[in-house]
Order: sequence, then structure tokens, then C-alpha cells
Amino acid sequence: MRVHCINRTRSRIPHRMLEDDIRKAATALTEEGRMMPREIAVVLVTERESRNLNQRFLKKRRPANVLAFHYGGMGEIIIAPAVIRREAGIDQRSYQGALRRMLVHGLLHLSGGDHSASRRSAKTFADREQRLVRRLGIP
Repeated sequence: MRVHCINRTRSRIPHRMLEDDIRKAATALTEEGRMMPREIAVVLVTERESRNLNQRFLKKRRPANVLAFHYGGMGEIIIAPAVIRREAGIDQRSYQGALRRMLVHGLLHLSGGDHSASRRSAKTFADREQRLVRRLGIP
């Protein structure tokens, strides 16, 4: 699997760690029988760009912490570090841990996971997310 990190912000990010997390989580999901794209781009965007994308694709007027798009054999996870940093502060979690959790969250969406269809799907999604987070050693 090929992983690309593209940083369109001024935030410093741990590229290598994010790429390793993607590979490990994708391997775990593949072992569970989930289909994964052959190539994944992780794109870090500004809060403004995140808001524009969220408005355009999901009709929501606020910035998203993470968005995921699947284009056949290619997947794209769009992350807004400023949003994640703010949310981590509110929840008193580490920024790096929150960033890694959002990466896992986006990857689950790329593998077909959906937490908005029903309570059952939300529970399944949350359980799978928690299992991956533990497997990756994310606090």
C-alpha cells in the first residue's frame, strides 16, 4: 500500500508516524475482511479549507476534523489539524493522540464504515475504532 502525506498547513506533523499508523490499521482492517484502497493520501488542510469541503460535500457549515473520500483504488483522508488541536484541548487529550485517532476514524470510513446509519452501526464503528486505537497503542 502506498501512503502519501500532504501538508497544506503550517502545522508540524509527524509524517512517518501517521504513515505507519495508516499501514498498520489498513493491514488490520484487511485481515478482518475489509476492502482497502491500494493508495491513500493523507491531506492536512486549514480550518477554512475544511469548512469549505464540509459545506460542499456534506452540506455542513462548520469545519470537519476529518473527511474521507474513496475514488476506486485511491482513498483520501482530509484532516484539519487546527480543529483537532482545539477539540483535544476541550477534551483534555493530547493533540498527537487525537490526530492519530482521527486518522483511524477516516480510515474506517474508507473501509466502508458508517456511524450515521443507525445506533447499531454507530456501536459497531466505535468498537472497531477502539480496537484499532488499542492495537496501534494510541492513548
